[in-house]
This record gives sequence, C-alpha cells and structure tokens, in this order.
Amino acid sequence: MDRISAYAAYGLAPKKTSKRSTMKIAKHVSKKTAKKTKEAMAAKKEARKAAAKAALREVRKLERKAAADKAANIAEDKAAAKAAKKAAKKAAKREKNIAKEQAEKSAAGVTENVQKQPENGQQNNGTLLNLSNGKQHQKPKAAKMSSSNGSFSGIDSDFLNSSDFGSTEDSFMSGSGDSFDYSNSSDFDFDSDGDSNDFDDSDAAASSCASCEYFGMDSKMAVGQGSDSNGNSYMHNGTTQSEDQFTEEYTLSSIFNSTSSSSANPIKAEPRKAAKRNEPFDMNNNKNKPTAAKQPKMSLKQEQAQVGKQRAEPAPSCPLPPRPSKTMIKSCPLPPKAPAAKPKDANNNKDINNKNDANNNKDNNNKNKLSSNVSQLVTGTEKLRGPVHLENSIEEGKRMLNWLLNPITSETFFEQYWERNACQVKRKQPNYFNQLISFQMIDEMLIENQLEFTTNIDVTTYKKGVRQTLNPVGRAMSPAIWGYYGDGCSIRILNPSTYLPKLRQLCSTMQEFFHCLVGANVYLTPPNSQGFAPHYDDIEAFVIQVEGRKRWRLYAPPRQSDVLARTSSGNYKQEELGQPLFDAVLEAGDILYFPRGTVHQAVTEPKQHSLHITLSVYQQQAYANLLEVLMPSVLERAIKHHLSLRRGLPLHIWQHVGLAKGGQQSEQRDQLMNDTKQLIQRYLVPTDAQIDAAVDQLAKRFQHEALPPCIKPEESARTVFGSRSMTDSRGQCLCDYELTEKTKVRLLRANILRLVADGSSLRVYYYVDNALEYCKNEPNYMEIQPTEAPAVEALMTTYPAYLKVGKLPLRSADRRIEVATALWERGLLMTEKPFK
Repeated sequence: MDRISAYAAYGLAPKKTSKRSTMKIAKHVSKKTAKKTKEAMAAKKEARKAAAKAALREVRKLERKAAADKAANIAEDKAAAKAAKKAAKKAAKREKNIAKEQAEKSAAGVTENVQKQPENGQQNNGTLLNLSNGKQHQKPKAAKMSSSNGSFSGIDSDFLNSSDFGSTEDSFMSGSGDSFDYSNSSDFDFDSDGDSNDFDDSDAAASSCASCEYFGMDSKMAVGQGSDSNGNSYMHNGTTQSEDQFTEEYTLSSIFNSTSSSSANPIKAEPRKAAKRNEPFDMNNNKNKPTAAKQPKMSLKQEQAQVGKQRAEPAPSCPLPPRPSKTMIKSCPLPPKAPAAKPKDANNNKDINNKNDANNNKDNNNKNKLSSNVSQLVTGTEKLRGPVHLENSIEEGKRMLNWLLNPITSETFFEQYWERNACQVKRKQPNYFNQLISFQMIDEMLIENQLEFTTNIDVTTYKKGVRQTLNPVGRAMSPAIWGYYGDGCSIRILNPSTYLPKLRQLCSTMQEFFHCLVGANVYLTPPNSQGFAPHYDDIEAFVIQVEGRKRWRLYAPPRQSDVLARTSSGNYKQEELGQPLFDAVLEAGDILYFPRGTVHQAVTEPKQHSLHITLSVYQQQAYANLLEVLMPSVLERAIKHHLSLRRGLPLHIWQHVGLAKGGQQSEQRDQLMNDTKQLIQRYLVPTDAQIDAAVDQLAKRFQHEALPPCIKPEESARTVFGSRSMTDSRGQCLCDYELTEKTKVRLLRANILRLVADGSSLRVYYYVDNALEYCKNEPNYMEIQPTEAPAVEALMTTYPAYLKVGKLPLRSADRRIEVATALWERGLLMTEKPFK
C-alpha cells in the first residue's frame, strides 16, 4: 500500500475519542451555532428596517404625487376661471365698441345695415346658440310629451256626490223593520259606557321631537346603576330611574345614527326576494329595477363641474318607463246618461260614428291641458269643487262613500250604523250602479282575459241544505260559465277590480278614506237559486245591487264572541238559526250594509236573476290586531331591560299553581299570583313610541295590500306617468322634466307612502307599484338615510298643500333636488304645474 492510500484509509477509519475531547467539541459547536443565530437575527432585523424604509419612501412618494396632482388641478381650475373671466371681459369690451361705432355712425348720418347676432343663451331658430367665447353650440330641442290617443268616451268624469240626486229617497231606520241594533238586545253584554263601537279612522301620528332635529342627537346614553324592588342591583340605559323602569323612544335619531354613515347610496330601492312556491310571484321583474337617485359622492368642485357639464350636454335618461295609457282613467264615473236615439239611415249612422271618433280624439289630445272649468256639486246649494290636482284623496274617498249611501251622509252612517246596525238604502234608480259591471262586461272580461277556475271564478250551488263548489280545472271560458249558469249555479268572481277599471277606481278611492284595503267580489245568481249557505264574515259588507232582485235575511250573531267577528264562520244549518232580524228584497240601485259577524243568506226570486257587488272593508283592522303586533315587542324589550322578568320561578310553583291546585288556598299561591300581576302592570305597559311602531307595522301591511292608484289625466300631466322621453340625432335620451328648488311638489295620495323603522334600517314603503292582483308581489320600499327622513316627513305633514323643493329640510340644494327627483321618478310626487 502506498503512502497516499494509507493516509486515506487512516482518515476513513473510525477513531475512538475521549470524553474530554467530546465535551470540547460540543462546546465549540454550541458557541458557533449561537453566533450564527445571532447573526441571522441581526440580518432579519436589518431586512425589516430596510423594508420599512422602502415602504415609507413609497408612501411619501405617493403623497408628493397626490399633492402635485392637487396643485395641478387647482392651478388648472384657476387658469380656466381666469380664462373665462378674461373672455367675458373681451366680449363685453367688443360689444361696447360695436355699440360705440353704431352710435358714431348714427350721429354722422351714415346709413348702414348692421346684422344683429343673438345674445348669449338666446335661441336662434331653435337650433344654434352663440356662446360668450364666440363658438356655436348645438342645443337639443326639448322633448315633447306625447298625449294618449286612447278613447275615454265611455268613462264618465266623476261620481256624483250625495247631493247629485234631488229626489227624496227612502232610508230604512230602526223601528221600521229594516235595521236592527245589536246593542239593544239583552243577550249581549257591551261595555259599561254603552259605546261598543268607538271608532277612530285616523292614523296614529309618528312620534317626533320638537326640541331637536331628527338626527342631531347622540344615540349613546349614559349607563347608570339602579335596583329593583328586592334591592338587587342592575344596570340600565338612560338617566337614573327607580323601580326597575325603562323607557325607549321610537325616534329615528336613536336608531339610525350608527347606520347613517355606512350606507353608500342615500336612497336606494331594495331588490325584492324571489317568491316561494305557492306564494305571489313577481311578474313585473322588480328585482332588476334600477336604484333610484344613485349618486356617487364627489367634491364640491367636481359637483360644480358636473353641473356645468349637464347644462352643456343633453338631459340624462329617464330611469322609469312610462306607464301604459290604459291606467290613466277618469276620476269617478257619473250615472249614465240616456242613450241618444239611433239614426235610421246606415250612412248617417256611419257619419255620426266618425264624428264622435273625431271628437273623442280631440278630447284625448286636450286631456293634459289645465281647464278653468270646475264641476258643480248639487247639494241644494251650489258649491264649487277645486281642480283635480288640488284634491285631498281622503276627502275624495269620503265623497265616494257619500255617493254610495246617498241620501244618508257619512256622518250619520258612522254615528248610527257603523259596526252596530244593518242599513238599507232604497232608491228608484235601477241604473245607479250599472256603470260598474254588467252581464255584457262579464262576458267580455271572460273572453279578453285569462281567468282561471278557483283562482278567479267559483261555481257554487246550495240545494237541500248542502253547499257545493263545482270548479273544474283550467281557464274559465264564457261558454262554460254560461253553461253552469243555465244549470242553476251561482257564479262568484274574485278580485274583479283587476279587470274592471271603474270598479277598481271605486275601490282605490275609498281605500284612502278607510286606510285599509277595499276589496270586491261579484255574485251572479240565476232565478230561483241560492249559491251559499248561511254564514258570517270578518268584514264590514256593502252589498251593491246592480241588476235584478235578491231577498236578503240577516240574523244576530249566534254567540257574544261572534259580534264583530275576527274570522269568518263555517256554514250554518237552517235549524240552527232563529228568526231573522232583517228580511227584505234588494232591487237594482239599492245598497245594504251590515257589520262583520252578521249571519246572512240571500236567494233570488223565481223570475228574477241577480247581479251584485260586495265591497269588503276593515278586515283585520281592530284593536286586537294592533295589540297582536304591539305586545310581543313590548314583552321582548321589557325582558331585555328588566332583571326582575329574567329571575327564576319559585321552586314550589308546581305544588301550589295549576289546574288541580286552583281550588286550594295557600300563602305561596297568593304570593305568586300577586307577583305575576305586579310584573305585568309594572313592565308590560307600552310607551307611546312602541304604539307608534306597532301602528307603522299595520300601515306597512296596508302598503302591501292596497290597490295601485288610478291616475287621472290631470295627474298624469304632473307625474312621471305622463313623462315621455325622446332621442336626439346622436341617440342620446332627452327627458322632458327637470326639478329645481322653485318646483312645488306634494304626495300623489295622502297614504301613498309610509315611513317605517325596520330593525336597523329606515324604509319608505309605497303602493304605487303594486300589482292589480292581491299581494302578487313582495312589498315595495326604498331605504333612505336618516338625514333624509325629515324631507319625507315634511311632504307627509304638508299634504294636500304643495311644498317648494327648496323648503325640504336637507343639507344642500343639490341634495334637495336629488331626493325630490328620486321620489318623483318613483311616482310618489306630483308637481303643481305640468312640465309642458
């Protein structure tokens, strides 16, 4: 083996080390590792410092760049303002020189033709403008609002008031056998004050604070300490109170201060959820509706630049599509006039029809023009009625009720009959109601619309004490309906106001007065027939006899709990009923009212059919409904804020309280009963704010159920429903409206919207976009900022008077215009004067 190989073998061979040498090696390695770790930590520290310095340099670089951009913008704005000022001075100087030269020439007797140029901002042939800088600018012509060419010749302009009928009519009062009074019966125990039907049809006013603004108050309260009746300490909000009491105000300031800064869009339309199976389906595709008044936030200079740009460019596009002309029907139909005699000559008849068509077209073209003529109401003395756009919708609903009950006034009706007695009004005018519906209208409605059995039409019989529904499946075509009718079956049409414009107008007008949905059903019964068994309903019923005759029998409620019933009953057998309290025949033109809970049945005479409408009002509109909404919220808040209600029950409660212990007397039982009653009396008394919130929830339900308003021609010219947009040569949309601070606006109807606090958001619910079918879509609402609530409240409190946009309590002129425009584009506002 050579030397090299020997060294290599020696180096690879394992060597035996001593204990001392092993310790030395370990110590050396430990020192070396610690040194490397320390160096690595120092390197990391240096790297972090370097990264921080680099980030700081980048931030400072961005700040310097932003400052430079800002300075450049300021300089550019100053330069632009300086240039504009300089150009204006030059233009003024040039005009002054021209005037001076003309004066000198005139003085020297020099005759010279001078071609005058239009002034700045003045229209030249409707197309060109000379601006101050000498350049010409194309100005788009204003879009003209197209008028509807639909014919309204078959629709009368207005229902007559109660005074429209000079003849004295017969009214059946108590004592004549045609009305009855539940309160005079000894079988029923009414309130001790004798006034079981206290009625207040006014909405509870929304709570407000007169000493502070809506949203200027701080919602945070100081936290204090108190004690309950047992001496136990607890924490409560607000100022120091005794006896474990808590007061919470239903004000917008305490609820929404925390959310006012979080919303990006001040006014936005909430997309509605998709309807579930077997629930109303959104046919109008309201989920895709654009957000109302969606405005990006910008600085003051950007806003000024944007305003200047809008002046030079065409108007923005209209966010809402125009309503179809068929929704613009006249206010209230009048009793029909006598038909004119038909001409014998066919050619003459053709000429007369052509002439009438021309007159109708002329009237339709003039519908949107203001008229100085006012309708005269005959009440024994003549009174003038104001223009349509100045009417109060609540008073219009009251006038409609007077028309129904004529010659009984609404004041007499509510004092003597409402929720108390039945009332029949007989009048010898068989054509009084025939404009609402007729046999021919039903036939046309079945042909022109797709009505379904069970959903829209019921076929019923009542023979030998048995009530049957004979509905097939599918569409209700007129031959099938008239076949059932010929076999002796009754036809019930559900929700006919969807298809009959004048009946819909009657219901939508009266709902403003009653502050609830006014529904309608139509009943067509063949001669010598009865379609329904005796029963009572949960509505205040107005039976309007349109055609034929029908015998009505009314019976007292079977039990005291059925008086003013909250739910409808089942079918009664004839032997379960006593003697009728009312038994009379309704003829065409008559009307019958009876309260909810009144058992009734009706049958036609052998040689007379019957066609009548039943109007239903005040369904689920009792104090009980208010308390059902109010008390759960009162209990929930009381439990949250009062320790006494969260304490545990006594251990021995089962031994002293219950059905089996009811007859026993013990000290523990008496103590528990007294404690429970004291807790209820002390903590479950609602505050005014809680009652306001509960009433808002009932009003929110009305906004979902109500029929959409019937827009009159005078209203169409002042609302978005009469707005028409056009395009210029470049295809840009030109709107025919523009609201300013001088524009006067008001709500379209008194109850068209409702301001409601829902959880942590503030919403405006409205019914203008409701479907004609009952609750077909989800409720319509828009969320607003708390700072915008005073503007909505101002519009609600000033109705029916008009209010200038500049008077809305908002922070700036631009914001006032934006909010007013958003509400107008939603169809909630009406201007005092048409834009055209």
